[in-house]
Amino acid sequence: MDKPDSGFTLLEATRIVARGAILDDKLDALCGHVLTAAGASAAVVYLFDPLANILVPAAQAGLHAGFLARLAEIPVDDPTELAARVVRDRHQLSLTGPDAAAAFSGQDLEWRGLVGVPLVAADEVGSQDAEGVLLAAFENDGPTQAGENMLTALADLCAVAIRQARLEKALLEKADWIGRLANTDPLTGLANRATFDRMLELELARATRQETQLSVLMFDIDGFAGINDAAGSPAGDEVLRHVAATLADQVRLVDTVARYGPDEFALLAPGGGGEIAGRRIRDALMQREAAGQPVSISVGAAVFPIDGATSQEMLDSAGRALTEAKRRGRGSIVVASNS
Repeated sequence: MDKPDSGFTLLEATRIVARGAILDDKLDALCGHVLTAAGASAAVVYLFDPLANILVPAAQAGLHAGFLARLAEIPVDDPTELAARVVRDRHQLSLTGPDAAAAFSGQDLEWRGLVGVPLVAADEVGSQDAEGVLLAAFENDGPTQAGENMLTALADLCAVAIRQARLEKALLEKADWIGRLANTDPLTGLANRATFDRMLELELARATRQETQLSVLMFDIDGFAGINDAAGSPAGDEVLRHVAATLADQVRLVDTVARYGPDEFALLAPGGGGEIAGRRIRDALMQREAAGQPVSISVGAAVFPIDGATSQEMLDSAGRALTEAKRRGRGSIVVASNS
């Protein structure tokens, strides 16, 4: 088979980076081009983990399938490893003869040349961070000038692919964080009112379709204004987080619990056991303290379809039941259809 034209190989390598593939697959393919375009007999890409300060093997070509799995992670401060020195110095290093074989951790072939190229990509403000190392092994003392040029170009493409993957991961994590922020209450970590209202519409549609019951509970912290006035807002925040944690601990996976107002929480529970759920949560709270004092809640419950046919009717019924519970005294529970 004729050796591929280096220009064609570089074009193909560029296309690999441009395509939306898994990073490991991209790096494996680029390592393959190191063999065909730079004349190497083997190539390995290590990723740099700056938090652990180690190099992690990620891709290879020219070695047997299980080789990568048995390659060890390399501490960046290891003085004996060429890859570690390349990352520390951030410039290309080469070894020849016995030193080349000794500097490649885990290899058992007598290579005579070993080249380490830092994978460096500039960010949007121009700073250059090492993304990893490309190690290329040669049967002779090293690549030709043309081969070295191709090796440098392929190392740049590896760096771009890694930076691209890390940016995509960061964007996904940020999008996930923004999504959670939009759907949760920042103080308690529970769903916020908008999320609860959306879930109420969905669960009502499900209950209507399946002809089942649905409970909506509203909780109000007894004497919360007095806690804030006497101990300050930090103590009030502690009570809110305490109640939220108790709610989250007591509900089922199918339930939705939310912070619905300044000192008001709401629970959406498929089924007609709203009063039972309210008692369980109230009793759990009575066994604990927050801000140095016992905490109690009043509970108002409404059950679909007995207490309402729409989301607004259900919320209104639960709200009226809560008002009646507050009137009756601390820790009271009122179900709309029974009041």
